[in-house]
Amino acid sequence: MSLSNNLAVARQLGKSMLLNGLDALQPGTALPLSDELVARPDFLNPLFSQYGLGEYRTLPGISSARLLDIQSISSNCNNRVMALEYSGDAGAIAPPATMFLKMPVTSLTTRLFFNVIMSWQLECQFYRNVAPRLPVRTPTAYAMANKGSRFIMLMENLHDDPTVVLHTNPEMMRGPSLDKTRKCLETLARIHAEFHGIGEAEREQLLPTPLQPFTSPVMRAITPMMATLALANCQKQPRLQLTPAHVSLYKKAVHHWDTLVDWWTREPLTLVHGDSHLGNHFLYGDDAGMLDWQAAQWAKGIRDVQYFLTDSLPADILAANEEALVTYYLAALADNGVKLGFDETWHQYRGFSFQTWMTIIVSLGFGAMTEDMDEVMPEIHRRCIDSIERLALGEWLDEVLGA
Repeated sequence: MSLSNNLAVARQLGKSMLLNGLDALQPGTALPLSDELVARPDFLNPLFSQYGLGEYRTLPGISSARLLDIQSISSNCNNRVMALEYSGDAGAIAPPATMFLKMPVTSLTTRLFFNVIMSWQLECQFYRNVAPRLPVRTPTAYAMANKGSRFIMLMENLHDDPTVVLHTNPEMMRGPSLDKTRKCLETLARIHAEFHGIGEAEREQLLPTPLQPFTSPVMRAITPMMATLALANCQKQPRLQLTPAHVSLYKKAVHHWDTLVDWWTREPLTLVHGDSHLGNHFLYGDDAGMLDWQAAQWAKGIRDVQYFLTDSLPADILAANEEALVTYYLAALADNGVKLGFDETWHQYRGFSFQTWMTIIVSLGFGAMTEDMDEVMPEIHRRCIDSIERLALGEWLDEVLGA
């Protein structure tokens, strides 16, 4: 790890500690950590005046707000649903009866960490800059406040739309139908085609490098450290069935992390969701959309496809349909104006299998920061192991690294 990367990590950690400390010392000016303090008209009305997005900045006066007994499990956010009542004339705006509230958890350790990796800042930036030009549906953002070490997002509550079908952990376990899988691939293709090949200057305006999950100096330094620590923890879990060969392959890839990141981010790039498993897709009518954009980044579109297929489909189903599904994605991409060859795309698909595997290793290795998914996450890990073996990740690494 380079000295400049070390310094970037030190600076970001110091900044995170400073911001969290200042927010704790200035409760009168900091955004609240309590959802009960957010769900009050005397807080929400000024929030919308200052941080409302688009037409929602003039949202009619909120006269009543209450938290509903509906919580969405998250590793790093306090997610709640609020019911609202209004006074005054709504005008052209249809005031939402409920809103989805997303804000930091109270754990200081988690808040320090996520201010270092900047996932919250990334999602806020995404909804301000990128969501308006997204070619697929994502929850409407009503207000977005990102101040100091804290943030508040008020968004569309998809549960209020009877046409929306959200996906659950049991469905992740059994896997979607092939028809639903193809619908999700069409959604990814539309996103990837929209942003395919845009220039570096435009990318920096939309989602700048310091926020990128893999290519920012901070994340280039932190990710291999996290990956190594997580692997050590996972080796202590017999149910994951990590063999010496798996461990050796994983360590080899992490050792060459900078080389792999450079390879994964060769031009042309596009916007990728970054956490594209089935649970972050939703259906409505004959169409589909995506939610939860904390890992949005500039990369190869096939990265989303690899992650989605490996995490979402049982290994035997994927093995029987894998090349056909990648071909289907390429056809959907071509329908949206971007033509890519199968051979090069398949080569990239094989390489991104390590990113998919590493992500679940990190999630399992730092279990305190993951959702309560005792059955789902080990199953996803089994699917990743099957993927790296089926796609011969070791041979791919030797080829790319010139070993």
